[in-house]
Amino acid sequence: MNHAAYTLLWFRPLSPLQYALPPPIEQLLWASTLHIPIDTLLPISVSTENELRLHSSNTWLLSSPTAAYLAAKKGAPETIAVMGLPTQSAWRQAGGAEPKQWLVSPTGESMGLLDDLLKHPIICMLRGKHGRNDLIEALRPENITVITAPMYEKTQHAHFVSELNKAINTKPVALYLSSTDQASRILANTQNKSALLASPIWVSHERIATAAQALGFTTIQQYDL
Repeated sequence: MNHAAYTLLWFRPLSPLQYALPPPIEQLLWASTLHIPIDTLLPISVSTENELRLHSSNTWLLSSPTAAYLAAKKGAPETIAVMGLPTQSAWRQAGGAEPKQWLVSPTGESMGLLDDLLKHPIICMLRGKHGRNDLIEALRPENITVITAPMYEKTQHAHFVSELNKAINTKPVALYLSSTDQASRILANTQNKSALLASPIWVSHERIATAAQALGFTTIQQYDL
């Protein structure tokens, strides 16, 4: 693949955390790289109820780097579980206290934490306002109490659609996808689906590759964070 023939588009949200491309992806000598924000993440004011939730458990599960960044000033739990190293890094970058124990998912997704979390009777999950419940549903039958505390909410970025179509219509593009919903949302909002499906894409996890392949993307390469 001649990377210099493509502009690489990537779609991290706008949030208090400053995202960047993984260095091995950025260093592939693209013609250029272009960040098109797909969402805007807005912190949620922590209510008294949620403050109590945060401190009702010594085990915190941080669902994303943004959740980690916002939660770092809220306490110092004994155990922190994360789905990937970027979330651990976000906690540290925000000045969060080091826990006695880190649990890092070996698969880069929530279900990879299941076995380790079975040893923790009460878990506080810090996440976006509307998060996935697959891990919660797997833990509750095991008599694990899972308390959710929303830290932020997201809305689609106002200029996502216009910036996406401007890029696709003016230059050959490749895509870097970092979440399972990005492929479907990008495809649903483009004016040139055939050109987009022919674009090479890079993904950060196997589940994202599977989602993209199901939509008709054919040139997919995986980079494990």
